[in-house]
Amino acid sequence: MAELRHLRYFVAVAEELNFSRAARRLRMAQPPLSVAIRQLEQELGTKLFLRTSREVRLTEAGQVLLDGARRTLATAEAALEAARRAGAGDAGALRLAYSWSARFETLPALGQAQRARHPEVELLAQEMWNARVTDALLFGAIDVAIALCPELADDLAYAPIRSEPLLALVAGRHALAGETSVPLASLADEEFLFFPRELAPRLYDLLVGLCRQAGFEPKLRNGSFHTGWDMRLVTATTVVAIAPASVSRDLPEGFTALDLSDVTDRIETAVVWRADDPSPTLRAFVAMARDVFAPAADAQLAPGSDLDVLRE
Repeated sequence: MAELRHLRYFVAVAEELNFSRAARRLRMAQPPLSVAIRQLEQELGTKLFLRTSREVRLTEAGQVLLDGARRTLATAEAALEAARRAGAGDAGALRLAYSWSARFETLPALGQAQRARHPEVELLAQEMWNARVTDALLFGAIDVAIALCPELADDLAYAPIRSEPLLALVAGRHALAGETSVPLASLADEEFLFFPRELAPRLYDLLVGLCRQAGFEPKLRNGSFHTGWDMRLVTATTVVAIAPASVSRDLPEGFTALDLSDVTDRIETAVVWRADDPSPTLRAFVAMARDVFAPAADAQLAPGSDLDVLRE
């Protein structure tokens, strides 16, 4: 079977109809080019060129081969280019899970950056609670996650990408809705709407811990603030929620975000992936995600290390 290089040699000669010009085009000497064409003709058992002292012309067999050779070389080049893109993380698809809070600012920013850098990579995104993310990654249901205060596991790798202050969110009818900043301690008598601990244990413990640091045990209402938000039910209540600052970029009408004057801790969003995943597409996504919110993404944590979610 003819080699691709022989087909390239043949196409050059067929298009130039001159061995000297074809050799220059191929950046090789003419004698080995002539030898390669003779070998190709011997392999096919037919003449491809009619050679005289004055000209070189294609035979009928040569004309047929030229059409096929061009298609074959184009297909081979396309395959090679696709392989190059995949090796550079510029092709394929990533199954991405994300925390509820990421939808407001983090995920749109990452999506725009991904499209600009790697437009051939498709992102298949779904919202997922942190408690499900670990198993989804380990069992291969997803490739990567964007998680707020993610759960930790030995076989996962983590890279923080952004750090944010925390805010209190209240409905417009709340007595404090006219304020811009309040101490968390001033909300000690309020009812808080978080989410069941089993959905995101570390995040739940962090939020409850903030209240305890402020000197009180939060009164918790059953239910999920996220569900109430999506169904536009929270504006009809007087409950309080605590969320990262980016959530305030798209508050429901009649809702207010209050700075917490006595909370200096910040909360981190991290990229999470299987530590042994060799995918260039995944690695390119992680590098992109860390760049978008730099310098927050200044260091990749080792697999299984204790993620530093709160920073002073």
